[in-house]
Amino acid sequence: MYAVHADGLFSTAGRAMDPVTHTLVGASLAATQLGRRTRYAVPALVIGANLPDIDVLSYLVSSDFALGFRRGWTHGVLALAVLPALLAMIFLIRERLRGDRGIDPPVAVGWLFGLCYLAALTHPFLDWLNVYGLRWWMPFSDTWYYGDSVFIMDPWLWLILGVGWLAGRRATRRLFTSFAVVSILLVMMVASRAPAYLPVVLSVLVLLLLALVWRPGSASLSSQTTACAGLLLASLFVFSMLILHRATEQRVIDQVQRLDSSPLDNLMVGPLPANPTAWEFVVEQDGRLRHGHISWLGQGSLSFSGFDWPAVRSSELWSEVETSGQAEGFLSWVRFPWMEIASGEAERRAHIMDARYSRVRTRGFGGTVVTLSEETGSGPQN
Repeated sequence: MYAVHADGLFSTAGRAMDPVTHTLVGASLAATQLGRRTRYAVPALVIGANLPDIDVLSYLVSSDFALGFRRGWTHGVLALAVLPALLAMIFLIRERLRGDRGIDPPVAVGWLFGLCYLAALTHPFLDWLNVYGLRWWMPFSDTWYYGDSVFIMDPWLWLILGVGWLAGRRATRRLFTSFAVVSILLVMMVASRAPAYLPVVLSVLVLLLLALVWRPGSASLSSQTTACAGLLLASLFVFSMLILHRATEQRVIDQVQRLDSSPLDNLMVGPLPANPTAWEFVVEQDGRLRHGHISWLGQGSLSFSGFDWPAVRSSELWSEVETSGQAEGFLSWVRFPWMEIASGEAERRAHIMDARYSRVRTRGFGGTVVTLSEETGSGPQN
């Protein structure tokens, strides 16, 4: 069902942890006492939770440029030191220009800066959790780091954080409208790209709608209480997935090396959508890439898919691909590259894919094409 990973679900959302999750985290923080500490606390937390994704503007240049730029400059340590301060100063400038100093609550400058930093820091952590990765140390280091523990658009996080934020909240017309718009967009996206995933998303949306219209019988169960509970449960879920990832990764290593004692050159073990017990893996060993699945239900043994291909980084063509001056963003981002060569009359095209996202030739997300001279050698074959 999930032969293709996140890009098969959402080609645009596959580039980052989805904005729904980031926004729910910021909104949930704003629903706690933190949202009452200073004027602008709510927009600071919601905008701050999405702030590093300002690099989405890089897609205006080109998709390849964006692959080399995103999850780096605006997500690294330098940006995390600068961007929240800029956001806080924008709010302070706005207050000075509007002259709203007498309105309650007053601006607490220290709290405003602190909330901007808190919200912004949640963003790279959530992005790091998935298989796409993150460059924590940009611009000082271009190294990618991968949490490989939470699916890039995780319905469990939507449900936990969404119920926590919606439960006990007054169901205004604006809130209903916003919920309807977001729901329609999600359903359209899933229906067009991964219809098998649609029942899960619809179930989550129905439960969130029930949370929106539900009225707690106890006055003590306020929206603040439920938001705190949602944040706590979401944190426990993420922590549990980190532990489960480590256990799954070790099981994959043990079982792969029982079959072949050669050292592993690279390994990815990532969760499949909606089912924390089901994981997929890509292993690089002896110059080849293999893909498969493992489930904690039943025996918990590995099952390899039909994908078994030469690891292109070990081929003689890779240096020519890297020095071709083409697809530089993709080549800086790709994690498990594999290649197919297509011959033409005057040129040869190297179709390069990333095995974590695609195990068939594609021109979409997870794949690119580099033109090589006809004189180049034969290159890797399966």
